[in-house]
Amino acid sequence: MKLGALLGVAGLSAAACAPASNPPAVPIKQQGTVLVSVVDSLFDAGRSPSVQLDKDGNPVVAYLLYTPVLKKGEIPPAIRPGDPQPPSVMLATLSNGLWIRTPVTPQKTAPQAGTATEIADKDGHAIPGVTASLALDAQGKHHVVWATPSGLFYSTDAGGTFSTPDKITGSASFGGSVAVAQDGTVWVSFYSVGSLKVAHGTGGNWTVDEVQKNAGPAATPATVSAIRVTSNGDPVVAYGDHGATKVARRSSGAWKTDTVPGQGGYGVSLALDKDGNPIAAYYDAGGGVHEAHSSGGKTLAVSDVASPPVAHGPIAPSTAWGTGTTLDDKGTDYVTWAGIQQNQILVATDQGGQFKPIPVQGSLGGANPSIAVSADGKKQAVAWFDPTNANLDVASTSTGGLVLAFPLPTLGPPTAPVQPTGSTPPCQPSGSSTTLQIAAPAGAAANGFDKTCLAVVAGKAFTVDFANDDSPNIHNWALFKNSSANPSDQLGGGTISQPVAGGQTQSYSVKALPAGQYFYHCDFHPLTMTGTFVVPKP
Repeated sequence: MKLGALLGVAGLSAAACAPASNPPAVPIKQQGTVLVSVVDSLFDAGRSPSVQLDKDGNPVVAYLLYTPVLKKGEIPPAIRPGDPQPPSVMLATLSNGLWIRTPVTPQKTAPQAGTATEIADKDGHAIPGVTASLALDAQGKHHVVWATPSGLFYSTDAGGTFSTPDKITGSASFGGSVAVAQDGTVWVSFYSVGSLKVAHGTGGNWTVDEVQKNAGPAATPATVSAIRVTSNGDPVVAYGDHGATKVARRSSGAWKTDTVPGQGGYGVSLALDKDGNPIAAYYDAGGGVHEAHSSGGKTLAVSDVASPPVAHGPIAPSTAWGTGTTLDDKGTDYVTWAGIQQNQILVATDQGGQFKPIPVQGSLGGANPSIAVSADGKKQAVAWFDPTNANLDVASTSTGGLVLAFPLPTLGPPTAPVQPTGSTPPCQPSGSSTTLQIAAPAGAAANGFDKTCLAVVAGKAFTVDFANDDSPNIHNWALFKNSSANPSDQLGGGTISQPVAGGQTQSYSVKALPAGQYFYHCDFHPLTMTGTFVVPKP
């Protein structure tokens, strides 16, 4: 099946949260099936998706489930008996045309609630730095790892149902990834205590190797690791390290690390070819996407997958950045990523010797994509998080061609752009001052900045002093041309949107802006921490 069959046409299923007796109905003419499914939408669902295919080519996705942050006047979702409740680590499987959602972490029954408190704040809301990863073993059993500020956790259903989670380490952990060797050994890569580490074990007994000290830093958005295991049982890890992509290989108990030429290190993903050679996909600091590969242990060579959205230098990495990469048995490389300039999920293969990005329809605003492809290349799945609607979305194919019956509607259109300044702007400058103050108060992740409007006189450069008073959460302040918040429309260049730890402050310098209304938000909480920036006409 050509890649365009997955990307160019799709049908929509929004029945994922309906009872199992209500299968999705997709009105398309078909010889095979191409679906973009809203797999989970009841709560804040779908962050950090990790997709694999089972032995029948059906997609399986691990992801995170949170209590949604409600806006004023909104009513929380009703608790329905049998529905998994947040906070929870989740697994969704497609079987006989139905998505079945299973909690990986235990659920309370009285009252009905999730128990994965390590992934959330005290109100069950999402917190920065939590990731989930999924691997399937040779028997088709699921192995799930989640990295959190409270430690690194693992569970499997190899015994029939998901086990009580193992705590691999109690230290703050970030960017975790899991793989399973043919002999059943579980391998997990992660950042912790300033180092890149790899744990391996069976039966709840874990051994941890320190692969590199002073790696990451893990607090930088899109700094993650990815692990795979060769056919002879040796693990290979790709990871980000201070603006570079690195690949580490373990042989005879020792680790050897290679640095990929050029800039990189963000949103790293990894696949291995049939000979165990690594293929890593990643962003550079400017937002360009690349793939590095080696053959026969030779130096890693780099191919460009997508050009950076801007030509004037680095931009701040975003929590939405993520890549996925995999291969079929013919050696065709598949890469997916969150397009910065396009503001949607993109997929490309190296068929024809050159990567050609193709958008996944219905993925506008999508983040953190993951990809899986069957050995023959005929079945493909891409999973991503929809931040606009807080949904888990999956595009998947099976064999055969497809004739389009109607175009896929956009899943949750973005907020309309902010209009030019009218006669009654929401706020006015305070005199001629060019120094502004804004803060993230306690509870900002749910309640927003302390100011929802800032204003400055036209024609003058200015400074924004940002204080993060919401410890231990990470926040920032990012300014855009309009409320679509497309990274290519971000203002201020590299001086804007640096993450700020709880209890810290940051000053952002911005060049003079023409009159108009602009938009700002926190990259870590873009749905709740927002505001309007006004530059009135002189």
